[in-house]
Amino acid sequence: MSGETWVSGKNHLNPPKQSRSRRTLEHIVQAALEILEEQGYTALTVQSVVDRANSSVGSFYARFSGKEDLLDYLGERVWDQALERWDGAVKARDWSEIDLQHIAESSMGLLVDIGASRAVYLRALDQARGIDGLAYNKFRDSVLGDVAGILLERRGEMSHPEPELAVRLGLLAAEGMIEADRVADGPLPRDILASEATSLLLYYLTAGSTPRAPIRSSEEVDFFDIWS
Repeated sequence: MSGETWVSGKNHLNPPKQSRSRRTLEHIVQAALEILEEQGYTALTVQSVVDRANSSVGSFYARFSGKEDLLDYLGERVWDQALERWDGAVKARDWSEIDLQHIAESSMGLLVDIGASRAVYLRALDQARGIDGLAYNKFRDSVLGDVAGILLERRGEMSHPEPELAVRLGLLAAEGMIEADRVADGPLPRDILASEATSLLLYYLTAGSTPRAPIRSSEEVDFFDIWS
């Protein structure tokens, strides 16, 4: 099947070159993600995927060696693409024009959204691949590292005597709050959780001084939808 073969496997994915083959791959991928989101891992089989993708078992095995191979590819692709979009967004923005309050509010909102996104197929992917959080943690750690660097660019607005320590502890505390809420019964509404996490972060950064009221204006940082 010339031009149709898809070689999969961890760290050596070779994308198909023919447009027809790429479309078939995308249909398979989208079908698998929909099944994971709607029905969970146990409903994901080669047959269920090809039925939803309006494809064939032969086309599936021309691209993947089996269900586990597909899951490996999905896990790498979803998180790698999200990380690429995040990296691009960070590099494209002039952070010197944005104050500490805006950065803290928007970064906490993003972390809340990242955690919530795991409730669907992203979390199922990690569990299904037997890594339960490894790919997610890699992405989250990258985001936290970038946010820490961005916050430290505003160290002149911090009153804590040790800005590096304040950023580290503030992010750890806020992230811990977000993670704890994610596994709790009856999680808090998104806006409340993000607001409280912001207050906690700013408490560390300002050495306990009372932060001003959250800003709600057109200047608020729009980080982007990492799953779009």
